[in-house]
Amino acid sequence: QPVHFHPAITHIAPHTATFLEIGPDPVLTTATQHTLHHLTQNTPEPHPTPLTTTTLTRKQPDTHALTHALAHLHTTGTPVDWTSWYPTTPPPATLELPSYAFQHERYWLAPPASTAGGEGVGHEDPVEARLWTAIEEEDVDTLTTTLQLDKDSPGITALLPALPVLSTWRRQHREQSAIDAWRYRIAWERLPESATAPALAGTWLVVVASGMEDHPAVHTATEALRGHGAEHRTLTVNDAAAHRDDLARQLADVSAEFTVAGVLSLLALDESPHPDHPSVSVGLTATTALVQALAGTEESGPLWCLTQGAVATAAGAPLPHPHQAQIWGFGRVAALEHTRLWGGLIDLPTAIDSETPVHIARCLVEGRPEDQIAIRSGAFGRRLERAPATAPVDTGWRPTGTTLITGGTGGLGAHVARWVAGHGAPRLHLVSRSGPDAPGAGELAEELTALGTEVTVTACDVSDRDALRELLRAIPAEHPLSAVIHASGIPENAPLAELDLAHVDDVLRPKALAATHLHELTADLDLSAFVLFSSGAAAWGSSRQASYAAANAYLDALAEHRRAQGLPATSLAWAPWSEAGMAADDAVIEYYHRRGMRPLATDLAIKSLQCALDQGDTAITIADIDWTTFPAGFTAQRPSPLLAPLSPSSPPDVGATESAAASGALRQQLAESTPVQQHHLLLRHIQTHAAAILGHSGIDAVPPAQPFQELGFDSLTAVEFGTRLSATTGVDLPPTLIFDHPTPKEMADFLRERLVDTEVTSEGRLLSELDRWDAGSEPSAVDASARRRIAGRLHLLLAKWDDSDHGSDRTTAHSELETATAEDIFELISDEFGKS
Repeated sequence: QPVHFHPAITHIAPHTATFLEIGPDPVLTTATQHTLHHLTQNTPEPHPTPLTTTTLTRKQPDTHALTHALAHLHTTGTPVDWTSWYPTTPPPATLELPSYAFQHERYWLAPPASTAGGEGVGHEDPVEARLWTAIEEEDVDTLTTTLQLDKDSPGITALLPALPVLSTWRRQHREQSAIDAWRYRIAWERLPESATAPALAGTWLVVVASGMEDHPAVHTATEALRGHGAEHRTLTVNDAAAHRDDLARQLADVSAEFTVAGVLSLLALDESPHPDHPSVSVGLTATTALVQALAGTEESGPLWCLTQGAVATAAGAPLPHPHQAQIWGFGRVAALEHTRLWGGLIDLPTAIDSETPVHIARCLVEGRPEDQIAIRSGAFGRRLERAPATAPVDTGWRPTGTTLITGGTGGLGAHVARWVAGHGAPRLHLVSRSGPDAPGAGELAEELTALGTEVTVTACDVSDRDALRELLRAIPAEHPLSAVIHASGIPENAPLAELDLAHVDDVLRPKALAATHLHELTADLDLSAFVLFSSGAAAWGSSRQASYAAANAYLDALAEHRRAQGLPATSLAWAPWSEAGMAADDAVIEYYHRRGMRPLATDLAIKSLQCALDQGDTAITIADIDWTTFPAGFTAQRPSPLLAPLSPSSPPDVGATESAAASGALRQQLAESTPVQQHHLLLRHIQTHAAAILGHSGIDAVPPAQPFQELGFDSLTAVEFGTRLSATTGVDLPPTLIFDHPTPKEMADFLRERLVDTEVTSEGRLLSELDRWDAGSEPSAVDASARRRIAGRLHLLLAKWDDSDHGSDRTTAHSELETATAEDIFELISDEFGKS
């Protein structure tokens, strides 16, 4: 019941009062707060609600609760006699605080405005938000206060029975709004065609795999060049033995013969497995080596990689070559790490016609900024668009029989297992390389069993085809396999330039090769679901994840391939999860936050999985993206038509234009400055961007001589730092920038050498020149007289450079002159000043 105060309370100046309830547990505090809030908001001049607090509460220990109450009173201006609080006599000494205001610098991230993630969420009217919160939490007291009604009023009495229904509807509506805002899909937009025939120029290098010289796609590509004004030379690569060093030598020979206008690679056509690394196709092997070799060349035209039947441009369209999709995932990362080298990706139709060469030529001429193109009845550009759920499905997916989960004892797999068990799965088979020995596997099995599900945990390498076949045979007939959820995989954080075959194989084996085996060994079974856990690295690309992106792009293509064959398949390209998975790390999550990507709440991510199955999605991307932030960083070095439908309205090349302008302004400043000023200018430039990435308010937090790693940089922030500097300087900087030049001062010297046209004098350059002179000079190569003259010259140079002890240097030089012969002195004078 509402508390009825004595009439005198309405005459108290409530904004100057403090109300303290003394008792073993709060009884009147909440009611007092509501009443005083109503009074202060309905006075002619509204005032803040007075302080109301309580001494004790059953929810906290007495001493803790009383201490909190006294501190609360003290900090809001109520005098407290602290001498009676301390048991010592005399009471402890007190210190006077400074009379000036403290300078505060916040190092913690502010809480998000909203956890729903939907468009427009967080801008709701505060009163309306409070009302819906009260309904959702079934908080009758707040509801009556907000509606300004009594609990006994007819309106509240009629509303109370409906509160559970309204609460459930509100919660489900908020969750579905968030899920809808997270859902994206790939679409293909027809590109406009010019009325004039495309015209190419120069000599192009066509790179093909050994044995593929007569492939129809190769003939089509060369016809596109030859028929539209360009010449071409063919470079045949032995894919299995392809290595960056061998290709670099071949490219050097080619460059010595002619200027390469562009490179057209058809290496992807070879889908056969590498003999030593079966999870990697020889086409991907050779493409990796080619990119690495081209990155080390001085001059080469853009690299375009061609595939055939690697993407599907419409729902249910045939996708006969899903393995070639690995080149698409790999290429999206190459575009980010080697911006100036990369041209783009072109997928040819399975049925080539007379117009195909024309479309290829048009892509090569007009391709940029379009860099992901599929040629069908015309040219289509790849786009990312929203994919809100349609009307709810009458009967959603529910597990039956045995559900097989790979990576089932890992972070994501465990959450998925709980979800499947909670939906009444009769039997779960969890598979991982460690199996029952995985951390927490026993506890997870007990938890799932308690939910009424029979659980089997098996150690099995799913990339081993024979081992997987035996595991599938062991599934009991009374619970046949009905669903596969492939959630296994390992993370990657390595620049493309450092990849080797063993590393690529390690990343592709548990994800791509295992998916191939699962697909082939279950194709004849009556599955209700075949779920593949992909990644945003495949959807849009992510630096330092070339192998991982290739593996996940294959999963997306495999889902399309299965659907075209009439088999169930759903591939979900996940953004980072907040509590599980490879990105469940504070540093990684903070990095993604700065890039405009919020981690997914685990419970809503699971609901997104259910939604994808209910909607019958084939390939869907689940991500919580801030579209005011994400595109700016992603397009810092090159525009991305992929994101155009979702990016804020702006000219398509605004990012590239701004970067070019910043680079030009910096170079102009350097050209007009002295060497000392140039170093200082670059140092401040480096400090400014480092401070921004680390979240500092000023450059003083980035000392010139302190290593970046001691300042808090890690491999992820190093990538962001290098991307920023590349954009603002116009220099293609290596991913290992902060490790090669570990302090801001050293990095400034490095950038000065790269940016200033004149010869730069720096400590590193001078020392390297001295080392080179020392390595190429042998004292025994000259006679004794020459050695004395050279030594005398070196002593004079030492006296010039060493200002620590001039007297000692002069003494040394003087002693040398005293011991020199007349001939030595005259020769030294002649060498120093010239003969008269």
